[in-house]
Amino acid sequence: MFYTFFVAAVCMYGFATFYAVSDNYIFFLPFNIIFALAIGYGLTSGKYNFFQKFSWICPLIPAFYYTCFSIVSLTSKGKNFGDFKSYKGGLSYYMLPWMYDNKGILEFVIDKKTAPEPINWMTSSAEVFIQKLKEKGYTEEEIKKL
Repeated sequence: MFYTFFVAAVCMYGFATFYAVSDNYIFFLPFNIIFALAIGYGLTSGKYNFFQKFSWICPLIPAFYYTCFSIVSLTSKGKNFGDFKSYKGGLSYYMLPWMYDNKGILEFVIDKKTAPEPINWMTSSAEVFIQKLKEKGYTEEEIKKL
């Protein structure tokens, strides 16, 4: 199993580094889930029989994420953070990124939205990229789907 995970890690992290993938924590979720499963597999084998008795808890992990999201969204700090980051999807984007239709930087720039924090470096490079795509004949709707 070591070689399988090593190759998966090199491919995943190498791709993200080479292509400068934004929002790495979302991009790394598939490998991190596989890594967590491997840890669970190791803990339930042989000398760690204690963990086998509690393996039924694993399907409750998504409920834990949702419960944390619900609790944080009730607090004033959570609401402030969600409002501040609303241009990116708010609190749901950071706590439950796989459960929401999150907007990308291309759609953000095309819709001419503004952010409360400085992201000029990202929007300027996105504008250049959008311009190049338009020169190739892409419409704004097609670019948003990218």
